[in-house]
Amino acid sequence: MKPSHLILFSIASIAVFYMQLWDDRIVTPLHLSLLAMCTAYAIYIKNINMAHIAGFILLVSGAHRIIFELDLINDVTPSDNPLLQSLLIYGTNLVFSLALTLILIFRVQVSRIISRSKNIKLTNFDGVFHWIFIYVTAINVLVLLEDMLYILFEFKSLTFIYDNFEGLLYIAWAISCGALLTMMICSSKGNRGNEAGTL
Repeated sequence: MKPSHLILFSIASIAVFYMQLWDDRIVTPLHLSLLAMCTAYAIYIKNINMAHIAGFILLVSGAHRIIFELDLINDVTPSDNPLLQSLLIYGTNLVFSLALTLILIFRVQVSRIISRSKNIKLTNFDGVFHWIFIYVTAINVLVLLEDMLYILFEFKSLTFIYDNFEGLLYIAWAISCGALLTMMICSSKGNRGNEAGTL
């Protein structure tokens, strides 16, 4: 199976699985577990580029989740100011997605700052991941704008992104995990090819 077919199959499988669950309490830990598994596998096979890509996504996604799990930001406080509440929730989402987008755009440079490995290089997959999180950033901008319009001008008919926010994020998570799983498969095949060549 070609890498392009593998990535499409992985994405479709994960997307269908996420959509069936459609519960943030289940999907988010599952998503973080997949990221942790990819990071651990990359460290195990000593693929620093894959480890950094998966690790950066895991680190930022995990930090984002912790902030909401600890109730540092929630959908209740401040209850008397819906505008500030919206800015806190969706603004935080936007900051995290934008930060991750920038990290992935400059992934090689960031990797070289934190590691002296000579194996750090641009991979074929680097071109995929920043686009995924540009999409996530765009979704976060749109949901923030929709909520602002709803609060300030009572635009009750303009709620498409708001109503489908979780599903739109699950698509990005599925593409991200599908790409990481494809990296793992391609890396595994590459390692076997190298081993065979040395026999």
